[in-house]
Amino acid sequence: MAVSSIVFWIGSIVILLAVSAFFAGSETALTAVSRGKMLQMERDGSRRAADVNALVGDRERLIGALLLGNTFVNILASSLATVLLTATLGQRAVAAATAIMTVVILVFGEVLPKTLAIARTDRFALAVAWPVRMAVAILGPIVSAVQIVVWKVLGLIGVDQEEFGPVQPAHDEIRGTVELHHREGGVEREHRDMIGGILDLRELTVGDVMIHRKSIVTADADLPPRALL
Repeated sequence: MAVSSIVFWIGSIVILLAVSAFFAGSETALTAVSRGKMLQMERDGSRRAADVNALVGDRERLIGALLLGNTFVNILASSLATVLLTATLGQRAVAAATAIMTVVILVFGEVLPKTLAIARTDRFALAVAWPVRMAVAILGPIVSAVQIVVWKVLGLIGVDQEEFGPVQPAHDEIRGTVELHHREGGVEREHRDMIGGILDLRELTVGDVMIHRKSIVTADADLPPRALL
């Protein structure tokens, strides 16, 4: 195999690995992004935040498109590596390509981009929002067909699509988030209790916040200030 051909194959594999990293990191960032923060940024006029909210709004379609793209480029990269190694290793090319591409894809196509996405979730999500929307639009028909097949198969084992919906009330989600940040040191106990009190306000009665007359101390308003003190 000529040197120019080897360079072409290696370059193609590198490009596919970069695309794989893009899909993997985007999946992690967009599924872990703060929806509340993105909503506020969209209200402030951020178009990229609006793209993020549009993607997260149809999470099933988003994940399907990203998994489809990631799986395709990983398989194609492995196939190209096999073709490249066949010219030099012969029958051992399959085993060598499997071992090499497993390590390369794991490190550069999965762990590295996902670690970066976890460390810079919001920034990563905003950066990839527009290209991911384009990818979802292109892969949308295929993803829709896959979703139909998936739900048909799940239906055969008694899983109904209607069972999948928001199962956690918003109040419980807020309360759990505040408690988590409190344990991590980001929210003080006083603020945690204050937010919890606001969430419980609907369940309180006037009697819960009143002081019993036996506990009230009265003073004559006509007394001089020193006497009142």
